[in-house]
Amino acid sequence: MTSHPVGKRLPISCEPCRKRKIKCTRDRRPCQTCLRRGLRAGDCVYLGQSRLLQDNEPQTESSVQRELLRRIQKLEDLLDRQTATQLSPQNQNPVSPPVTMNSNSTPDQDSDHISTDLAPSDPGNFGFLQFSSLGHVRFVPLPSQWNPVLHRDDAGNHFEGLSDVPHDEDAGLPFNGCGRITKAELLALLPPRKYCAYLKGIYFKVFSPLFHILHDPTFEEEYERFHNDADSVSLGWLALLFIILGIAVTALDDDDPILSDLGHEKSINLNIRVVSSRYRSAAMKCLAADGVMTRHSMSSLQALVLTLYARSHMNIPTWTLLGFTHHVAIAMGYHIDPGRFNLSILECEQRRRAWAALMMIYTIQNTALGSFGHRPFSQDTKPPSDVDDVDLMTASNKGSQGGPTQMTYILLKFRLYEISAKISETLLSRPDGSPTTLTQLENEVASIQAMCTSRYRSDNNRSHLPGHHMANYNIIQGYTHQLRLLIHRPNFTRYFQGDRSQAAWRSKDRCVESAKSLLAIYRNLSECPVFAPYKWYTSGLGSFYAFHAAVSLAAVLMEPDNQNEYDEIKGLLSNSLDLFAALSHRSSVCEKAVTILQNLIDVANSRRCQVAENTTYVSGGTDRSVAYNESESPMASCHIEMMFSQLQPQNWLSPAAISWDGWDFLSGDGLVAS
Repeated sequence: MTSHPVGKRLPISCEPCRKRKIKCTRDRRPCQTCLRRGLRAGDCVYLGQSRLLQDNEPQTESSVQRELLRRIQKLEDLLDRQTATQLSPQNQNPVSPPVTMNSNSTPDQDSDHISTDLAPSDPGNFGFLQFSSLGHVRFVPLPSQWNPVLHRDDAGNHFEGLSDVPHDEDAGLPFNGCGRITKAELLALLPPRKYCAYLKGIYFKVFSPLFHILHDPTFEEEYERFHNDADSVSLGWLALLFIILGIAVTALDDDDPILSDLGHEKSINLNIRVVSSRYRSAAMKCLAADGVMTRHSMSSLQALVLTLYARSHMNIPTWTLLGFTHHVAIAMGYHIDPGRFNLSILECEQRRRAWAALMMIYTIQNTALGSFGHRPFSQDTKPPSDVDDVDLMTASNKGSQGGPTQMTYILLKFRLYEISAKISETLLSRPDGSPTTLTQLENEVASIQAMCTSRYRSDNNRSHLPGHHMANYNIIQGYTHQLRLLIHRPNFTRYFQGDRSQAAWRSKDRCVESAKSLLAIYRNLSECPVFAPYKWYTSGLGSFYAFHAAVSLAAVLMEPDNQNEYDEIKGLLSNSLDLFAALSHRSSVCEKAVTILQNLIDVANSRRCQVAENTTYVSGGTDRSVAYNESESPMASCHIEMMFSQLQPQNWLSPAAISWDGWDFLSGDGLVAS
């Protein structure tokens, strides 16, 4: 009998997954596990498949090489054409990124599932198109360095999230097909007069100090005139009044009787959204009736800018309306400093305020879309003066002596958003993080933070600072900690992957410090009675930042330095869980955060019990040698990898960027010990 040699058993998982003893999907290169970990196709190697190709199909190797050479040549040609296009002056577009999709491509030509016209030479130009069954199209930006390989079943030919975006009536501008509407019909959409005055008061108490683009005394004069004669005001000003009402509604308390009088929805959150949308829609109707497509006024532009502000805080798409508003401002000459014209000081400052606010929103949207290289229309408009409204009326233009003015917050926030754009661009272009660049960015954030403290918390202001200034101070401080979490994310992640360099240790400690501070600020804003009108923030953007901080601390809880750190962080996360639960009826972020955070705490408890069976924990010391990696199961290791893939910075640029589906692994079988 002829004996056949028994061949060595070949591995069927890729090498990175095999070495880390984590589950490999084995479906492609890179596999889904490596893709979540940020590995490229060249790093995901299948040794077993490679040997089989060599032993059994030697003739295939040459064909594979030819195919690879063909693709490389095609990519080089596309890169040359893309570079030539970007260098061509007539093809530069400051508003829309130059993204195209080849409609004539075939599946064989585009086997990598994304349109090859999207050459990743510019990080902001990487993405794909998604389509709905009704023919709607959306460009989905996807920075190449954050997501190195896309697959056809990931991109798809259908935009699954399109149905999740509610149809907003206020999004109909400027293509309003409702026909001509009279001023009397628009006035009939206003709430009762006492409600108008009440909501107006809330806006100027809460929102105007945060987004100060109006001159409050001027608006009050116009409102008094409107109160005496409703027909005396323009349609542009009426649009401004409607959007002010729509924004103010979001600050109403849960049990405010006005909210139940204006809306009749079952939940508080839905009631707020419906009533706010009603007034935003009325503002759009006023602008359409005013002919804003061809005629513009300062009031109409202010109404558009405030609409963008309102929509962004409600997580409603703003990009299209932002482009329209930007061009309206350019048509009115707002991109040119008003000092060149024969205008009063008050008019000059109103124009500068509106333009600065518009550019701030533009920067935020650019960052969220990953379109870092595209800047707004070239302009020489000076920033608005850091003065109070009363100074503009007296033409003193001196500002406050040391303390904050009505413009201090928005000017500091504008500078922080510019730093945020640089942080995001740095993490995109160099995912590993340049130590020098990251240090510079951290110093810039620290500089703004120190400036904020000196303006708001000086000895002269500490005892008598108004509530709205204290809220502004806390919001700015919280945002600086959010930026620090992003700055240190590369080294923070490397620390938990085994890097114990000084840079990794420092980033880990800075992230813990900022996360703790951010959660303390969030608790203060949520529980202090003076901040009760800011529930719209603590249930919106503030809850997003707090959730980011909580998830960062949950990562530390998976591998704490010592027992004291474990106990402290677990207590902080439990308190945060209570805060999220208390606001879950107003916030979808809080509602989802409760389940995720509870699961993360349970996972950390389960891991600690596993470790306790194999190691001796040094209580109260500084021993960092607890052998988590050696004691954890392959299943637990896989879950930790998935968690750190969720911590990638692109998921934390804005609430809309959170990959909620990516947390589904927490509900998997066997994850949490029973």
